[in-house]
Amino acid sequence: MFRFFKRIFTNLGIDLGTANTIVYVNDKGFMVNEPSVIAYKQPAEVIALGYEAKEMLGKTHKGIKVIRPMANGVIADFIAGEEMIKGFIRRSQIPRFLINSIIIGVPSGITSVEKRAVVESAQAAGARKVFLINEPMAAAIGLGLDVLGADPCMIVDIGGGTTDIAVINYGGIVIDNTIRIAGDEMNEAIIRYFKNTFHLRIGEKTAERIKIEYGIAYDRVPEEMFPLKGLDSQTGIPREMLISNRIFPKALGDIIKIITNAILTTLDQLPPELAGDLIDRGIILTGGGALLKGLDDHIRDLINIPVSRPDNALYCVAEGTRRVLENPEYYKPVLFV
Repeated sequence: MFRFFKRIFTNLGIDLGTANTIVYVNDKGFMVNEPSVIAYKQPAEVIALGYEAKEMLGKTHKGIKVIRPMANGVIADFIAGEEMIKGFIRRSQIPRFLINSIIIGVPSGITSVEKRAVVESAQAAGARKVFLINEPMAAAIGLGLDVLGADPCMIVDIGGGTTDIAVINYGGIVIDNTIRIAGDEMNEAIIRYFKNTFHLRIGEKTAERIKIEYGIAYDRVPEEMFPLKGLDSQTGIPREMLISNRIFPKALGDIIKIITNAILTTLDQLPPELAGDLIDRGIILTGGGALLKGLDDHIRDLINIPVSRPDNALYCVAEGTRRVLENPEYYKPVLFV
């Protein structure tokens, strides 16, 4: 009988990001990969979730709230965050009474209050047991690195709300540095740049889209032109412009500088022997923000250390939760509650 119940209960891994949420279901695969956005009339009356809710941003009347419950990598709106987690689990096609445990990736700089909010939301969604894992640790596991071994690695996970920098060795984080500057701040910087330079008002969704499609970190990337529509901030009249991707290094320069300085600060705190190993092995960029074209090459030029970005940078944390679920006893030392 015990074996029967063990078989029917299932475990989930969740990358609960400020921008996107990815849900892995044991023995089923990745079941959800959608924006962390929810639309509702009242907290208990959810209208839309994920992509559908994101399409509603900036388009609804006052009776409908469209929000991102996550801010800086943690739950900012507890009620909406709980409903969002419940909704994504429902989309995973797992009845809540069959959920055994959930592993959730969180920023390494998470506070005890923020930690409790994540745990209680997962429990409200039906989890009997909730385990947390630092996102840089999950990303390293997702990359197939031996985090319990003696070979150190440095992960820079650039998400929507936070950039997590961590040096991992012997199953723990030797040094971590979490800054609340990441993809969202890039979007805001793009909005400000167009308003100040071209007197063109664009929304957050548009800023994110052009960042993903045309954004570059430095001028060595080939030039590309793209059309952009917005409102003239002086006349209020809709206007369309043809823009060069060469504006992005100017728009994003301050954000990239802050991230680079945080990396240098972390390196400066390392013991000399560990720093020597990392200089040889290099730094690995993960997360959605790492997909900015040329960012890895630009940081490499600035700090003179090898910098790489895996093809699955966006999914490293989610892939890490999958691997932990497949071998929970082995990875038990890296989990916490």
